[in-house]
Amino acid sequence: MIPLEPPIRILFVFAWLVVGGEETEVRLLASNLDRARFKLDVVACFRKPNMPAQTHEQLVALGVDVDTTPYELSFEDTVSYLASKISGYDVVVSCQNVADIYPALERIHLRPALIEHGGLVSEALAGPKHFTNRYVGVCRSIRDAAASVMVGRENDAIEIPSMVNLSEFDPFDRSAMRASLGVAESDVLIGWVGRLDPKKNVEDFIEAAAIVHADNISARFVIVGGPDAFIPDYAMQLRSLAAARGLTGSLTFLGDRADIPALLSAFDIFTWLSKGEGMPHVIAEAGAARLPVIATPDNGALQQIDDGVSGLFVPYGDPAAVASAMRMLISSTDLRRRLGHALRWKVETHYSATAVVPQWERLIQELVSERASSNPTGLFQSFLQGGFECSTHRIRARAGETVGRRLDVIAQTGHDVHAANDYSQLAQHSMHTVRDGLRWHLIEAVPGQYEWSSFLPMLRASNETGTQVIWDLLHYGWPDGIDIWSQDFVVRFARFAGAVARIVARESGSVPFYSPVNEISFFSWGGGDAGYLNPFANGRGFELKVQLARASIAAMDAIVSVDPRARFVHCDPVIHVVTDPARPWERRVAEGHRQSQFQGWDLIAGRMWPQIGGAEKYLDIVGVNYYHNNQWIHGGPPIDMDHPRYKPLRSILIETYARYGKPIFIAETGIEGERRPSWIAYVYAEVRAAMKTGVPVEGICLYPIVNHVGWDDERPCDNGLLSMRSEGKERQVYEPLAHALRAVKQE
Repeated sequence: MIPLEPPIRILFVFAWLVVGGEETEVRLLASNLDRARFKLDVVACFRKPNMPAQTHEQLVALGVDVDTTPYELSFEDTVSYLASKISGYDVVVSCQNVADIYPALERIHLRPALIEHGGLVSEALAGPKHFTNRYVGVCRSIRDAAASVMVGRENDAIEIPSMVNLSEFDPFDRSAMRASLGVAESDVLIGWVGRLDPKKNVEDFIEAAAIVHADNISARFVIVGGPDAFIPDYAMQLRSLAAARGLTGSLTFLGDRADIPALLSAFDIFTWLSKGEGMPHVIAEAGAARLPVIATPDNGALQQIDDGVSGLFVPYGDPAAVASAMRMLISSTDLRRRLGHALRWKVETHYSATAVVPQWERLIQELVSERASSNPTGLFQSFLQGGFECSTHRIRARAGETVGRRLDVIAQTGHDVHAANDYSQLAQHSMHTVRDGLRWHLIEAVPGQYEWSSFLPMLRASNETGTQVIWDLLHYGWPDGIDIWSQDFVVRFARFAGAVARIVARESGSVPFYSPVNEISFFSWGGGDAGYLNPFANGRGFELKVQLARASIAAMDAIVSVDPRARFVHCDPVIHVVTDPARPWERRVAEGHRQSQFQGWDLIAGRMWPQIGGAEKYLDIVGVNYYHNNQWIHGGPPIDMDHPRYKPLRSILIETYARYGKPIFIAETGIEGERRPSWIAYVYAEVRAAMKTGVPVEGICLYPIVNHVGWDDERPCDNGLLSMRSEGKERQVYEPLAHALRAVKQE
């Protein structure tokens, strides 16, 4: 199974989703971008009652994921939520001068490319610009305003106009739409379209309509658009004005409509009288419908319309001049046709999706290519690594047993006896760094007394072969007689860790690497919630997670008191949990489950429950464990890389590094059977892709590196590079995987 190159992931962040030019722009991009190359999602941060759901519904119908989680969050929580979300994207587009976006970017260590999209001059002048890779203004005046506050980076402010999809405009809709509006073919229908916002000066349209209606009863008028949720009283004022001017029978308020192209086809004249707007998207829509336009000379309108050629300009705040222009167009069908066709040509060449979408594609590709790549820092002796399965836990007791059988995978695979040979054999495959483990239950069989015969041969073998080892101190197992829920567990484990550090310091001069507690989050789920691992509890997962974090912190303190050079690796699975489209209401729960993967690291770093002693200094190296079943549908099965909702490993690596900014490596990965070669090729390709975006991945550890038998059923697990030993025979190499590793090494 070889996945296709994933599309570039783009997140549009809106302050709010209403009905406007930027919302239309996103909808048209979603309709026209090649989905094999670009994946577009939307998150909206704020909602007021009575905001129209039209844009949301249109985007969802196009297959766009619209995330409204922030609607229920405070500003501070929204910032935190965005910080966790945006790092998973290649490009973020901030619309409407979103206040949350810069605080969110401040919190992450690797930022995606940021485009600010501005529809107003005031937006372009507002807010900081130091994280803004490009500012896109929809017209020249907005671009110039952004450039004025991007000193030294003026060329990073560019102009990409709003667009229209010409295929949506069908003149054959005219008759049916006029009939539905009760407008005769002999009537002249003059329209206005937009959100009812005072800066759009809709009252001037009504005053002009009253002047025209006084001497031309065949003129009809229509206002399309709903109230602005922030200024709802304005809509009521407009209705009152229309009634006061005697327009009740000739002017109709239609409210928000999703069929704007069809409505425009029914118009004869379009009017737009704003002041302080950007580039009115609706003027381009009117041009697509071949309408003559009466407009004020406002910012982008000056670029869209050539006065007397493709429209008529009128002064601001002058209803009489508007009425005069309306009369001129009412009296001349030829003038209406000439102006409308000229504006249509301007739209086709400058504002059509065909003209605008390629500009967005070039910009996005350009930004992705500009991201600085990174390489390993040399933390480990080798990029390719091998991990020896070292679980020592007790499995659940079977019928007739009082206590479950204890695993000892190191002994089971013969690694304890043949460590030197194993390390030497891995060196032949360019693996000079390994993960390995101590068996606490053997070392401290008697409380307070340490017997090192199970560990010293392995430690000395690593020294003799020049192998760098990351030593697991607790890999699911602990000595009998310790209550893992007690304070004594923390004390005993810290004492054990300090004793290990003394032995290692005595035997080796190299900088030691330790993994205090393996997979805190997974261990807590398996042992505290699912009842699968010891201590076989249910409903106590977070309690166990806190206890394991406390033990890990205490162990690190004990080790550092012996050897301040010590480095610490904290390994846990990285996961992705998606919602079944048939159960969208589970989104928050699924996301909560996904976020729980970070709790072990957050506890260690003091980002969660700092009262247990966590601090950033303890979160030294982040080890991410990734297998084929690390992604699943909430309440459903795992998903593999051929599933449309599968998240590329590169994205998971990027967002994990962005969250912590710590040295990071693949601490475990592998798969059983014949898929082993293609799996490592996939993982390596994704790691390289992550590194191209700036993630300094330090290595990839194949885990387990030696075949073993199943924990529960003792079945053969053929998931390693090397075979299990039998009757003293050397370990055999699984050549297809070895060949794949050689190919990786040669890249």
